[in-house]
Amino acid sequence: MPDLSWQALYKAALAENDPTKLTGRIEAAQHAIRQRLEEMDRSGDDRGRERQQLNDALHALFTLRARKRSA
Repeated sequence: MPDLSWQALYKAALAENDPTKLTGRIEAAQHAIRQRLEEMDRSGDDRGRERQQLNDALHALFTLRARKRSA
């Protein structure tokens, strides 16, 4: 079974070279990241470092998507 953690999906999006697949990879990673943030909120889990990594990843994906649109 493939690793579907937010980190694996994020790395897959960053490494995607096929423009026709990039949007799907970005969306999958964003969804997984948002799910993890919601999970942390529901459980009261306040791992500051992981939360910062999640927010940084969302920002990087937003930037990647914006670059794709302007290309």
